[in-house]
Amino acid sequence: MAGLRERKKAATRKRILDCAAQMFRQDGYEASRIEDIAEAAELSVATFYNYFGSKADLLLAAVLEETAMVMDSVEACIGAPAATLEAAFGAIVGTYFEKSFQYTSRELWRMAVARTMLDPEAEFSRRYIAIDRELSDQLCRFLAGMQGRGLVRAGAEIDPAGRLLFNNVNMNFIEYMRASGMTAAEVRAKVMAESAPLLARLAG
Repeated sequence: MAGLRERKKAATRKRILDCAAQMFRQDGYEASRIEDIAEAAELSVATFYNYFGSKADLLLAAVLEETAMVMDSVEACIGAPAATLEAAFGAIVGTYFEKSFQYTSRELWRMAVARTMLDPEAEFSRRYIAIDRELSDQLCRFLAGMQGRGLVRAGAEIDPAGRLLFNNVNMNFIEYMRASGMTAAEVRAKVMAESAPLLARLAG
């Protein structure tokens, strides 16, 4: 019975989050009310607060949900065959930007980043920073795997290189988030051009 209760709670939480993400995309974060989100999820407001303490908690949860989707897709890229390091990294970069703003939106990411700047010591900010660390660690694991497959030269310093690649991706993500007219293809090309010298050194 405990397992069934947990599954029901998880399903309810996901339903609230899906309704909120859809409403945030359609109406905007500020215009979306908790009462409307609860109604869309077919719950009372009191039940809503059993799952999320505030609309800001929903914002973080939506960002985390999308990030988890992206990370899962990147894991598939990491395990896929690749002829070169550049091709493998290019598949990952494409995934980053093609999967972004499908579950959330540029507005939600702007709100999330703004919150981390305004209150860097808040729990929200700490969890957001942890997301970046997980993404950076994932790229380091990617390079280690490429080294094991002979696509990164032996002796290359994996961790610093992985952090550098992620920092470049992250800075371009911020630009992509700000520039509403920028396409996923355009930002991918920019990241690949800027990463090319480091990729060449890694490939040796």
